[in-house]
Order: sequence, then structure tokens, then C-alpha cells
Amino acid sequence: MRTRTYFSVLVLVLIQAAWAVKYLHRETQVYFVQERSPNKHFDVLVDGDEVLYMDFNLKKEVARIPEFQHIVMRGGEAGISANIAIMKNNFNVWKNLSHGTPEPKVAPQIAMYPEEPVEWGQPNTLICLADRFYPPHISMTLLRNSEPVTDGVNITEFYMKQDYSYQRFTYLSFIPNPGDMYSCHVEHEGLQNPTTVFWEPEVPEEQTGPWTVICVLGIILGIISAVVGVILLIKERQRLQAQQHGI
Repeated sequence: MRTRTYFSVLVLVLIQAAWAVKYLHRETQVYFVQERSPNKHFDVLVDGDEVLYMDFNLKKEVARIPEFQHIVMRGGEAGISANIAIMKNNFNVWKNLSHGTPEPKVAPQIAMYPEEPVEWGQPNTLICLADRFYPPHISMTLLRNSEPVTDGVNITEFYMKQDYSYQRFTYLSFIPNPGDMYSCHVEHEGLQNPTTVFWEPEVPEEQTGPWTVICVLGIILGIISAVVGVILLIKERQRLQAQQHGI
């Protein structure tokens, strides 16, 4: 068990190792409480991948990976909330003892990229990643042509990394069209100013545009010309042979 505390965030990490077949898997249970939103959090990681988290509004576990739909936590939401309550009490005690000790503020590393290679008119998913930031409180807004987008947007829970920093993903289901410009606007207290990262869909030249049609037509015309040339050559040889035989 490892515990880490700062003035505004208390994190509790429970690590277990379990044998499955011949491989050792590492299960990590992550709790944190803080004064800002979200004020409480719980999830389970296996080998660093989040497999489920506790939705405190629905009061149930939500599987991030379908194969783990059957997993439930011992004690359920009530048991997790009881542990959270103890942490909040300890958090208030340690906060008073810290005498306002400042916490580190680490700015996120931000990137935008598509899930699949881009093709015009084909559904895809655009991902905005905020990585290696602390504390776990961040605002991420997706925009299309400078207008905020809400439809088709999904944002994940906070994923804790081994160095106690966090990452968070925002997903947008979209259909790439020429001329569209997407951006991800991020606000975090580790940044001196809000940061916006831009992404514009690009499709390789050979996948689109009139040049593709021209190249195909050129190949077809070349094949036709070759065939016609062979036919004419055969007929000319036949004509010459006929003249030689006096026909």
C-alpha cells in the first residue's frame, strides 16, 4: 500500500499481484479525494490498463473493457464510499497539519490524432490526449471550425500513471470533410495560459482528387492503345505476307 498527500489531493493506491495461467498480472486499486471536481474517484487497473471505475452517480461499477463486465467490487458502491469517507477525514487532518504546503503543478502534454487513417466521408474517431499532468483537475473542450462540439463527444475518467501524474482522453466521433478544422482547448492550473491544439484532416493524394481519376484514365488509354497497336501490327504483317504470295 502506498499513500501520497499534498495540500489539496489525497491518493491511496492498493497493489495486488495475482497468477493467471503462467503470467503474473498486477492489479491496482486507485482512490483519490480532493476539494475540487471530481472530489472523489475510484478505479481498478490491471497491468496499467483501466478495467472498471466506480460511477458514484449511478452507484455501480462501470466496465471500461467488455471482458470485465462480470466484475464487481466487494462491498459495492457502499464499501467504496465508506473508504472514501475515511480518506476525506484523513485528508482534512493532513491538510491542517500541512499548514498550507503548496502542491506541485505539472502542465499537461497535449496531442490530437485520429484513431484510424483518414478517408473523406468515412466515420472516424478524433482523440485529444492530455498526458502527465497534476493535480487531477482539467478542462478539455473540442471545437470544430472554432465552434464547441458536444454531440459525439466522450471523455474518460482520470488515469493515474506510475509517477502519480494523470492522463485523460476526449473522443469525438466524426466524419472527415475537406476544409474542416478541429481543435482541443485545454485549461489546467499547471499552464500559464489555456492552450489550444489544432488538427486538420488530411488525406493522401492518391486517395482523393482529380489526379487519381486522370491516372486511372491514362492507364486505361495506355492499355487500349497497346492492344490496338498489336492488332494493327498483326494486320500489317498479314497484308505483307499476302503480297509476297501474290494474293
